[in-house]
Amino acid sequence: MLVISQIFWFSSALAKGDSLKQAVEISAHGNIFQAERFKVAAENLANKDSTSSTPGGIPYRRKVIFATNAYNKDIKANLLYVKKVDVDKSEFILRYDPNHPAANADGYVKYPNIIAEIERADAQEAQRSIEANLGVIEISNSLIQKTIEAIK
Repeated sequence: MLVISQIFWFSSALAKGDSLKQAVEISAHGNIFQAERFKVAAENLANKDSTSSTPGGIPYRRKVIFATNAYNKDIKANLLYVKKVDVDKSEFILRYDPNHPAANADGYVKYPNIIAEIERADAQEAQRSIEANLGVIEISNSLIQKTIEAIK
């Protein structure tokens, strides 16, 4: 399913005379970025309950993606790149569970600084962006094939 902004971009790219190959390359590059977003969200979700194995220890920290926008000379377009994947330095979630092996002297366990709903939303948004980019690729490839058939 194409998102309105991507349909607008696609039609404006064609109107400006940009190549269909460029549309495919931009969308394919977008999928690389979105796949990394999806991977990080999935890893965070998988570790949302990962505590330390020692009393008062440090649990898994949520990972976040830092992106940068840069001009790509080959594609002749601004593209989004993963600048780095780093840890979220926000506070851990404390839960009182004095019988847990990772409980501190006061009976509190540090849980990862992960809110599952946010991670699921990030993963879903990345998935929808991937689907939209695939739609652009399919349309571009179809137009390329129709152009080739018209030339024959």
